[in-house]
This record gives sequence, structure tokens and C-alpha cells, in this order.
Amino acid sequence: MDQEGWFDAMTADVDAETAGCKSIVQLLVSGKADVGMIGIVPALVAADSETPISIVSASSKNAFVVLIEEDVADLFETDSGGFAEFAQETGRKFKLGTYAKGSVSDITARYWISEVRGASLEDVELVHLDGPGANRQALLAGEVDGSVIPEPTPTLIEERTDAPFRRVTQVGSFIPGEPAGVTVVRDDYAADHPEAVEEFVTRHAEATAFIRDEREQAASYMSSVYGGDSALDAPTARKALDSPATQYLTDPREIMDGTEVLAEYASRLGKTDSTLEVAALFDTSYYEQAVE
Repeated sequence: MDQEGWFDAMTADVDAETAGCKSIVQLLVSGKADVGMIGIVPALVAADSETPISIVSASSKNAFVVLIEEDVADLFETDSGGFAEFAQETGRKFKLGTYAKGSVSDITARYWISEVRGASLEDVELVHLDGPGANRQALLAGEVDGSVIPEPTPTLIEERTDAPFRRVTQVGSFIPGEPAGVTVVRDDYAADHPEAVEEFVTRHAEATAFIRDEREQAASYMSSVYGGDSALDAPTARKALDSPATQYLTDPREIMDGTEVLAEYASRLGKTDSTLEVAALFDTSYYEQAVE
């Protein structure tokens, strides 16, 4: 949206600030920001505060890939198990890299281990790492046996190294509609400026369509956002955009079921004080008015 100048084109004055998700949550809760584009778990944390906040759009879904070292990947191509067999072969627990405890990566890993593979979390060593770069480094250094990571990291590994890793599954196959990013709005701002929120969601939908229809330009923008060719060149970004794990969208209704799972685990892991009621988290009216 920023690259195409759509913030500047909005009727409402937009003072855009780039910050990490934790900082954006603090800005929203303190009233210093009205709208935030953040990860779903920070959105749940914000909604668990005393500040009424609603999710008005999705940004991406089904983003995470389970990448496993090739020598043992066959153990995880079956419908269940794998971890006990790994322990029998190696004499140790399987090390699975994720982001921080309670993150979408971590929750996805826990769900995959227990609900999909039918294993105990006690049989796996979850290695909590600081984001995609640290997970990539740990994979390439052999410090973990696999990782739960989003694009473009899997494509970067495949395109820039000969490291033997295999995609054994991606989250859309077992938590369909799992959100990664969302747009949240303070309810008091939305009540006072409904037209601005609707316009924002309209622009968001246009940006989603742009990514779908203008793939080469979108890849160029993606490369720029990630730091240029040294970090992510445009051809690699283009391949990452074509991955099944790259699904940009605006319609918030498509991520409500996936949010149910994340809300339950967020409460279980102490990110929120209770399991939030998902239906109450979403206000789909702005999307419906803007797009339909």
C-alpha cells in the first residue's frame, strides 16, 4: 500500500509509522495509533486489553511451512508419528525451530506435533529462535532438524543454498485459514470515522488485487521491503509469491476459523488472560461495504 502511494491517496490524513508488532500494540492501547497492521497474536494481545479493538481485514493466511532435514523427512510423510522413530534412530529428541513461545510459528508447531502427528510435546525439543533469519541460520548450521517458517525463507533456502531440506507440509493443510497478518482498528476511532476505515479496507483490497495481478512489480516491492537483492532478490521474491504458503487477502471472514485455534492456544500459553471469543473480535462490515 505504501509503495504504490495509496496511503497518500486516502481522503483521511494518514501518518504512517513503521514499528514492530509489540510497539504497535502499545500505540493502539495507549491511543497513539488508530489503525495497526500487525500479526494475529499481537492482535489477540491488543484485544485482550481494556481498549476495545476489532479486526477489520486479513492480510495473509496459511503462511507457515514445515521444513525438515532431507535425511529424516520420510519419517514425516506418513499420516502420523515420526518423532519416536527419529529418537530411535538418533538417540535424541527431534529439534524443531520456531519463533518465540506463543507466536504463530510456535502455536503451529505445537498443533502439528500434537493434533496432526499424534505425538507428545515431551517428545520434541522446541527451539525458540528470533525470527526468520535466526531460523534460517539454525537450519543451515544443523542446529535444528526442522523448522516452522513462513515464506520467503523456505524459497530463499532452496534458491540460494544446496542445503538438503524438504517441505513436508504447510499449515493450510491442517489449520486452514490460519491468519498471519491482520488489520486492527480502535473501536472508538471506527465509530467516529467509519468512512475512513471503509476507505482503508478498500485500499487494502486494491493492494491485494495488485499483488495477484502485478506479480513482477509486487516481487520488486517485496525485495525492496526485505532489504534489496542481498537479502531477497526480485526473482526469488517472485518464486516465493507463487508458493502455496504465500496467500495475501483482505476478506476477514476467511481467517475466522483459523483464529479460533490461535485464540485457544494463545490463552493456553499465557499470551491472553482467557480464550477470546472470535466472533466478537471481528467486524466484517467494513469489508462487506467496501468490496461487495
